[in-house]
Amino acid sequence: MKLYLSSHGFGNHLDRLKQMVGSDKRVLFVENAKDYLPASERAAHVAEKKAEFEQAGFEFYELDLRKYFRSPDKLKPIVEAAPFVWVSGGNTFVLRRAFAYSGFDALLPNALKHTDMTYGGSSAGSILMTKTLHGTEHGDDPYDIPEGYNEEILWDGLGLIYPQLVPHYQSETWSAEADAMVDYFKEHGLKYETLHDGDVYIVDGDFEGKLT
Repeated sequence: MKLYLSSHGFGNHLDRLKQMVGSDKRVLFVENAKDYLPASERAAHVAEKKAEFEQAGFEFYELDLRKYFRSPDKLKPIVEAAPFVWVSGGNTFVLRRAFAYSGFDALLPNALKHTDMTYGGSSAGSILMTKTLHGTEHGDDPYDIPEGYNEEILWDGLGLIYPQLVPHYQSETWSAEADAMVDYFKEHGLKYETLHDGDVYIVDGDFEGKLT
């Protein structure tokens, strides 16, 4: 299994990511953590990320999970054929709903375990790989419900890594939220790993750990 989990953007280890992905540089980019934004603002962010990925040498395609809500059979062959998936940041609880509604929460782990896919994520896209979203409410509003979503809160992550991840630790903008997450994990006896912006938590074959 290959996971590249950053606090912000590519982080400090883009060369390692490229090595993990290999020669097929197609990337499916998932922006559903920002479905709460106005459509024009969301589209502008996708365009910005497209330019960023293409500058880094990737062939960019957006995968909008909303198109596959209640249609996991249509999503399945797309996921199984993907060499590289990147899930961007935003609201972790919105993203978790999108994963569930589309069946991506089952299709993705299966592909990671049985194909050579590389998964990359930043912030919310990284948090979702952990066991639980409890504690994340200190950084994201679980009651932010975009159009097409329902109010049920899903608290389970995908459980692909053991430590809880705390992105944006000691950052300029989200340090208070990160500190609150750390306090929650300490209080509840949960193992956690803090990620400064630039840090990356990697699972790559026999290697698992944080790179600063």
